[in-house]
Amino acid sequence: MGHDMVLRLGFAAIALCLTLAGVGAQGLHDSADCVASPPGYITRCGYVTLPQDYGEAGAGKVEIYYSLIQSRSSTPEPDPLVYLVGGPGSSGSQLLDTSFRAYLRAFAGERDIIVIDQRGTGYSNPPMYCREALFRLDEILQSHHAEHAELILEILTDCHGRLSDKGVQFATFHSQNIARDVVNVLLTLGFEEWNLVGVSYGSRLALTMMRDYPERLRSVILDSVYPPQADIYLDAYYNGERALGAVFDACAASASCDSRYPNLEFVFYQLYERLNLAPIEAAFKPPGYKELQIPISGYRLYDWVFNWLYDVDSIKLIPRLIYELARGDAEDAARVGVIHEASMTGLSLGMHYTVQCQEEYGSAPERDYAGMLADFPHLGGYMAYPVEGAATLSRLCELFGEEARPPLANEPAHSDVPALLLSGNYDPITPPVYAEIAEATLTASFNYALPHIGHGVLRSHRCAVRIALAFIDEPLIEPDSSCIAAMRALEFD
Repeated sequence: MGHDMVLRLGFAAIALCLTLAGVGAQGLHDSADCVASPPGYITRCGYVTLPQDYGEAGAGKVEIYYSLIQSRSSTPEPDPLVYLVGGPGSSGSQLLDTSFRAYLRAFAGERDIIVIDQRGTGYSNPPMYCREALFRLDEILQSHHAEHAELILEILTDCHGRLSDKGVQFATFHSQNIARDVVNVLLTLGFEEWNLVGVSYGSRLALTMMRDYPERLRSVILDSVYPPQADIYLDAYYNGERALGAVFDACAASASCDSRYPNLEFVFYQLYERLNLAPIEAAFKPPGYKELQIPISGYRLYDWVFNWLYDVDSIKLIPRLIYELARGDAEDAARVGVIHEASMTGLSLGMHYTVQCQEEYGSAPERDYAGMLADFPHLGGYMAYPVEGAATLSRLCELFGEEARPPLANEPAHSDVPALLLSGNYDPITPPVYAEIAEATLTASFNYALPHIGHGVLRSHRCAVRIALAFIDEPLIEPDSSCIAAMRALEFD
């Protein structure tokens, strides 16, 4: 997924000497064809070439791909909105059309929108995608729970070897460098100040920029907040159980849901144990491909439900899919589960694990898994299922971790830049308490948890967009959040 897939429009590079935090950096700008262009808007795209290692000039280059969607205003504000996607490993350009339709276009009336493919993702170079996972997706989907983590670890080992052979400098892929890339790109494009909207890992990246480049930031929107001091590899177990409990409670509180799916929590955990003893197989035939046999253990089901909690449309299906599986009907659950499981191949897995292993895994030499299992003993076997689980995480990060980043990477971000924090109460990975943790060191912030939605608040509900628009218009004034109280409860399928 390199820039060889994009037609270069201009070959005359303009060298711009930038000064960032007292360190000189060279930005070489090339225009490029746009891989995504929202209808009705003028979009300009290109590459900015920057050092792969800002501390060592001879360590090679990265080419950072950007898209600039021009505001429809004849007199747009001088400070654009910069969109930082999550993952880490998602591609801004690949998500541009969807994100623009969902909410970014609301900001384009007054400001340009800039979307940047973080180093290692999308059309930036070098790409760090693990095509090995895509080529062996049928094996992944048909793997039994006892072999699942080992299979993925084998695939990622092959990917790491291929990227190493290409000369990728893994140690240079971390949030501090990615933040510096973003600043370099924007200065190269002629902007002196801007607004950020960071989603999930993008919020962690935004917090890094609030720490390192506050003078460049007019305002920051943190959506599904991921504070750097959080230990997501341990917290995920607690956060997932909390989000599951919220859905079970919501179903029980809904007369319609409770009448159709009574005792949902009991049914789910009973099904979880039963499928671990005797997994069932579901036939699934992707369009134009052979039929696959998907073994559904309790661990795979738990993994699916965890991922379904990200998206409102999937959350609505959870009670029905659990009950169907309990009756032995796996068709719809397999279809929805495979869609989410296959989406991993669209993530830059090399970039994802390189960043996470340097910053997240290395932040806590020892994790209190025993304490977690005392609270949730049913998760003992599940910890061996995902490749990020306790059974294989250390081996995964021996591959991609290089060495842990300095402690600063995991310390709270202190900032007086105006910030809006948004969370969803069903979010299984970045819950509302994460926003509270981040807010503790932000002196000019507004924090809102929205009910009835999961991960990615702005894309999930118009109320969040209204609050964000009011905030970005006047970042120092508390925005009108009355629409939160008017939100309707989720209607389960």
